[in-house]
Amino acid sequence: MISPGSRSTPLALALARVLAVTVLHDERAAAFFALGQGRASGRPSVVLATSGTAPGHWLPAAMEAREAGIPLLLLSADRPWEVQDAQASQTTDQTRLFGSNARAFFDLGVPDPHPAALAAVPRIAAQAVLATRYPLAGAVHVNARFRKPLEPQPSGGDEPWRPRYDAIAKAGAPRLIPPRPAPAPEAVALLVETVRAAPRGVVVAGPLPAPDAPALRKAVARFVKASGYVLLAEATSQLRFGLETRMVGAFDALLRAPELRAALHPDLAIEIGAPAVSGQWLAWISGVDAPARIVLPGERPADPVGGARAMLLGPIAALLEAAAAELEAPPPASRYAETWRTAEAAAWTARQRAAAGRATGALHEHEVAPILCAALPAGGVLMVGNSNPVRDLDHDVPPGPTPLAVLHQRGAAGIDGLIAGAAGARTVLEGPLTVLLGDVAALHDAGGLAAAAAVKGPLAIVVIHNDGGRIFERLPLGRDPALAEDCETLFVAGHGRAFDGLAATFGLGYARVDTPDALGGALNEALAADRPMLIEARVAAGGSAARAALLAAMAKAGAAALDAPR
Repeated sequence: MISPGSRSTPLALALARVLAVTVLHDERAAAFFALGQGRASGRPSVVLATSGTAPGHWLPAAMEAREAGIPLLLLSADRPWEVQDAQASQTTDQTRLFGSNARAFFDLGVPDPHPAALAAVPRIAAQAVLATRYPLAGAVHVNARFRKPLEPQPSGGDEPWRPRYDAIAKAGAPRLIPPRPAPAPEAVALLVETVRAAPRGVVVAGPLPAPDAPALRKAVARFVKASGYVLLAEATSQLRFGLETRMVGAFDALLRAPELRAALHPDLAIEIGAPAVSGQWLAWISGVDAPARIVLPGERPADPVGGARAMLLGPIAALLEAAAAELEAPPPASRYAETWRTAEAAAWTARQRAAAGRATGALHEHEVAPILCAALPAGGVLMVGNSNPVRDLDHDVPPGPTPLAVLHQRGAAGIDGLIAGAAGARTVLEGPLTVLLGDVAALHDAGGLAAAAAVKGPLAIVVIHNDGGRIFERLPLGRDPALAEDCETLFVAGHGRAFDGLAATFGLGYARVDTPDALGGALNEALAADRPMLIEARVAAGGSAARAALLAAMAKAGAAALDAPR
């Protein structure tokens, strides 16, 4: 990704000759575009910008890359040392610009014909690429200083450095091969021993990376079968759609009923991936009745509430595979697992009935995600935004047999760059992609529509338009009548804007829909189109109250199902 600028001329010309290039004027959008590519592929993309404030726009993407473990290579051009701290134009301190948000920083200085300097450049390039993935994935910042002239110059004849330069260029960069990660034997032994002593168990799957989905699905299915445990899978786990195993998707709703918490209390909970989005799960494991837990977070620690018995770092799929291989033959179906499944079935049936009872012909917020998922083909990709959409996906769409990949931005969990990130992901994936986000997130990433316009093929941008940040209505602040006016003015902050003008500005297809049938039709059109399309989904008012009622109905039905004779 190249954002045009003068000081970066040498690098732009060089990159354009060896890599596929996308040109985006907005550095922030360019960084999230590259982040989306890395999120979908697991491989780093390069982002180039000129000197001054330009690379500063990369900070939000660098933060997300660090927290989500996504490889990203940030390459900034800079002014030479002699004009630093001298009030030179477009000159600022770019040294370690991203602080701890960069996994590594390399300053190349100015071009130097010294043999040692020439020989070091390929090694530094290889180190920088390696550092985007090892030992911990994230953003790496490389800063390169240049003096004028910046454009290619005719040969002056006397170039004693040229033969060495040509030899180095021909040889290329060295291969730096990291060690292959493997689970520690003591971690496998601890997991197996603890599972054997805890027959009533759950595996709680929080956000996990899409590139790891095939290995994760195989390993989790094998472990659940070998242990007899129940899988509680969030949509962002890559496990909820297309995996046939003992799975529960309505656990956030079910845990709202105190009697269900008591009946479903496990001997052991194994958390895999990033911390769950579910507020009810996080509240439960923070309380005095918290179940015993073992956390398998991947390569970085993850236990924000504290209290886990153990944290087993390393490759999650390999650890579960190794543990499954050592466990006994699959245990018979337990009454505990059946209790979960009974409550789960009752909850989704109740949700369907309650939603049907609220149908008015208008489009409701709780109808958007189910319509969207039904429109996606097997193997389709959904990128989901934060705030309400990621939670509504869990609350509104049950586990199903159609395999879907779910890209998410749960690292730093911001609303930044979702459209640009989806556009980047679309360029490295086969088939259609749909991004689901709120209207505030869409306005925040209006520059990302330029990135979307650079994409060929189907990309559906579904904006849930409820006029503001309605997630605040679901918080204690929003439920306090004394603060109702403050909540609406200072937090929801309705904007009253439409998106047709933005779509026209960037040459995108556009549809404004306000009924379920219209949304389904627009999605079918977008997923068959040869260009991106923005769908403005105008939803009926009162979405927060409807959500509370649906969740209450699911919890009540789950509890009633356990009381019914079986």
